[in-house]
Amino acid sequence: MRLKDKVALITGSGRGIGRDIALAYAREGARVVINDVDPVTAEATAKETGGLAVVADVAKSADIARMIETIIAERGRIDILVNNAMKIVPGKLEALPEAAWDTTMNIGLKGAFMVSQAAAKHMIAQKSGVIVNIASIAGLFPYNWAGAYSVVKAGLIMLTKLQAMEWAPYGIRANAITPGYIRTPGTEAMYADPEIYEGRRKGVPMGRVGSGEDIAGPAVFLACDESRYTTGSVLGADGGQAVGYFLTVPGRRFSGGRID
Repeated sequence: MRLKDKVALITGSGRGIGRDIALAYAREGARVVINDVDPVTAEATAKETGGLAVVADVAKSADIARMIETIIAERGRIDILVNNAMKIVPGKLEALPEAAWDTTMNIGLKGAFMVSQAAAKHMIAQKSGVIVNIASIAGLFPYNWAGAYSVVKAGLIMLTKLQAMEWAPYGIRANAITPGYIRTPGTEAMYADPEIYEGRRKGVPMGRVGSGEDIAGPAVFLACDESRYTTGSVLGADGGQAVGYFLTVPGRRFSGGRID
């Protein structure tokens, strides 16, 4: 078990990618803490993993303080933090309401900063800790009509690098994962459309849309001792999507020994 007895907080882990990471961590022996704003999903995932459910809104500093205090009181320490919580409020930039921008920014970037800061105080004291930030390929390339989403994920990547630099002297590592197209309960309605699914699948060199389990594996690696000399890295988990630009350019697919 690569994470035996490690206390791991995963934000937004009631469902989707966060839930899959929590399940994977639990299988590796971690004592997981499930955070979500939805008490129903938080409790359900906690039951599946044998973990502790803490309902909190990562966009609110008071909720974060209460969450960290609860974890320290119940588990005594924090060894791993996965910043996964996110909410996309889509819209075109010229018509995007300020509240829509703020919602995505406050949960996905400001929230990740505040949770990391609160957890790092304990990691610094114990001279060890791991932070895994769930960014996105949208932090590398603009994801249009998704409001602040790309900006948040790009910011999260840079936050990861700052955390790695500033907190390395305290034995804290910070790395990011950039998922590509991932099918989750939150995206199921979109991928249930055969045309959308097939269009996206064809844009991935590996020829398939990913799952939460495809992100959980890298998240385990970055949290465990096998990656002890890895920090400040951005690990792609996208089936080659980030390097597959030319797959979407007409005339760049091989068929029968020729380029179509």
